[in-house]
Amino acid sequence: MLRAASIGLGWWSDELAASVQGISDALRIVSCYSRNPSKRATFAGKFDTRTHDSFEALLADEAIDAVILTTPHSQHAAHVAAAAGAGKHVFVEKPFTLTAASARAAAGACAKAGVVLAVGHNRRHTNVARRLKAMLAEDAFGTVLHAEANFSLPGALSYTPERWRATRSESPGGAIAGLGIHMIDLLCWLLGPIARVSAQAVRRAVPVDIDDTTSALFAFASGATGYLGTLFACPRTCRLSIYGTKANAHADIDAELLDVQPAGGETIHEALPKADTLKAELEEFAAACAGRAAFGVHPDEAIHGVAVMEAMVASADAGGAPIGL
Repeated sequence: MLRAASIGLGWWSDELAASVQGISDALRIVSCYSRNPSKRATFAGKFDTRTHDSFEALLADEAIDAVILTTPHSQHAAHVAAAAGAGKHVFVEKPFTLTAASARAAAGACAKAGVVLAVGHNRRHTNVARRLKAMLAEDAFGTVLHAEANFSLPGALSYTPERWRATRSESPGGAIAGLGIHMIDLLCWLLGPIARVSAQAVRRAVPVDIDDTTSALFAFASGATGYLGTLFACPRTCRLSIYGTKANAHADIDAELLDVQPAGGETIHEALPKADTLKAELEEFAAACAGRAAFGVHPDEAIHGVAVMEAMVASADAGGAPIGL
């Protein structure tokens, strides 16, 4: 069983822990660290773990095989490199980092140390995303012409200035790093790399100084076009559509619903089983650490996702100017 430690204790660390602790035979969280002693004590009591008083002490503990990082986005690169240097396998939440250069450096540190690097793009594990992947492999869409995605939440409407996400340094381009990166990863996993980006981002409704309304046009290397919308101030949506010469498909990712519209035929409605995506990705990480299989998100894919995110921010800052990757 993989012995992991959780670092950066907030609501998402709890979500990850709850998906595996005492449930999974592949991974157990054995310790935790946060700069806040109260958070350490709360997490340890809730999930029956030890605590460490410093990041350095945790990394020096030979009874820990791996770390699960849910720290602020801007700290990911340094934390990944430090963990790799200590010989710990690394699971890091998306976004991997905030710049392509830091992503390449962090991935390089893991490769040099010979440890597994896993970036938590959990929505690849939804049954609806996997169905779309299979349909593409079977040429069910024919020539793929276009794809559209939107992942939005109202959360930033309640942000207060002291929250770390309520800053432009941690939330560049608004919801891109927190929400849009999910759909960037899915779009690239399904349709291949993005070659060019044109984006816009504005603040319209939130009480803190970050953008809340962001959209982008994509040109895929394959020749297909794409669109991404990601908003921090509207009711929740998590949808992805693919348009091709043989069929169109419209997926509600989190609800596991799929509508397929074949050319000349009736629309087929499917309700797929709900996947436990967090447990699945952490067990896949444990399997990779044990040498049984590669982790599903290749480091190069995670780096490309960061590059797309960075290009969106640069394009928005430049008034929508196209940015090549």
